Amino acid sequence: MQVDALLHGPSLPTGGVPARVAFLGDRLHIAHGATVEEVAADRLTVGITGFNEDTLQLTWEQGGAIQAITLTDPAARRELLEQAPAGFAPRLKAGQSTLHWHRRKWNTVIGIITGFALLLVIAWWQSEAITAWAANRVSLETEIDIGNNALEQLKTEHELTQEGAGAQAIADIGARLTKGSRYQYRWYVSDDKEINAYALPGGIVVVNAGMIAAADNAEELAGVLAHEVQHVEHRHTLQQMIHTAGWAAVLAVVLGDVSAITAVVLHQLGNLRNSRKLEKQADDDGMKALAAAGIPLDGMVALFRKLEDEEGRRGGPGIPLLQSHPTTEERIRDLEQLAGALHCQCHRLDIDWPAVQSSVDAWRKAA
Repeated sequence: MQVDALLHGPSLPTGGVPARVAFLGDRLHIAHGATVEEVAADRLTVGITGFNEDTLQLTWEQGGAIQAITLTDPAARRELLEQAPAGFAPRLKAGQSTLHWHRRKWNTVIGIITGFALLLVIAWWQSEAITAWAANRVSLETEIDIGNNALEQLKTEHELTQEGAGAQAIADIGARLTKGSRYQYRWYVSDDKEINAYALPGGIVVVNAGMIAAADNAEELAGVLAHEVQHVEHRHTLQQMIHTAGWAAVLAVVLGDVSAITAVVLHQLGNLRNSRKLEKQADDDGMKALAAAGIPLDGMVALFRKLEDEEGRRGGPGIPLLQSHPTTEERIRDLEQLAGALHCQCHRLDIDWPAVQSSVDAWRKAA
């Protein structure tokens, strides 16, 4: 029974020509067009060819040139093996085995590539969950070391203080918002005029002089502090640092090597972007912390609405505190709804806010 194959030779097209082949006795008969050729089996060499090494090839020399037939169809290869003469069959069977080995090899390679691609997709899809898992593997001591590293870098760029009416007001409000926390919080005022505040890993919160100047009262500052405290409590800042640093840093930080994340601290300090999910968590839990502390809930909403108006007057994004957060209008709407649902026996803070602002302004000018 003849089987389909391709015949290759120096005078034939590069891709070969269709042929029908069969073993008759100890000779291979090859029919292509009106031509029939015969090749003794002992002249044939068995090999593997094709881009994926999935094609059986029989070659021989004729007239000083190499001729070949190739078979890609598994059924055709099996049929030809059954026809092969006894002296040639083992060689042809060995070629078939090599072909099967290459097929398994390529299936394995494709499987590994597919699996790796799937892992990448899962890692991208679940990147937040993965970095949260990594952040939660970091010991409290290591987290505090990372925060201290960040603080030291910040001190090289800005003047910080824990003294004066501004720092005292922040510390007083913060103490009410962090009652029962596992962290020993430290509160700082920065001479930075940018309207911003941020939390460092390990319980460090920094409020810019620009933020204090922008707030109309202590309740608005309390809203910002409540939000930033939740970034510490939920390890959001640590999580984003790990995400930005990459997997090598993840392993190093989990093992306690804080230097692995120093570069991120240097370049991303105060500008790490949290996801919508993390920001909403900080907003919602920050509002709950305000209610638990008996601090009016309208301060957070009032400040962010004011900052949104200021950003509009600037003609576009320009306030870091808003740039790193979800859509401000949506955020304000959600906060207003939550404020209406929370029960709070709230009282205005007994803080002389104009005196706080004057104190911070005088310190910044002197710094």
